[in-house]
Amino acid sequence: MKKQKGGEIKMIDYSNKNLRPKTFFVKMVRNRDGSFTVKRAKVLNRTNQFKRSVQRVDARDITRAIRNNELNVA
Repeated sequence: MKKQKGGEIKMIDYSNKNLRPKTFFVKMVRNRDGSFTVKRAKVLNRTNQFKRSVQRVDARDITRAIRNNELNVA
């Protein structure tokens, strides 16, 4: 992951299998042709057992990861 300041969008390296599990909040819209578009994406970061924060991530990056089966969608 790249550490960003403030409200900047963050990129996540999905190829790194040593990352702890992440929780994503994704707003997807289904188009009339049956395809999906990612409108908004955020990730829940756990610093420790007491501190958590929500940061924006790149919607294109999330879409690419889902398409390439780098994310397990439950």
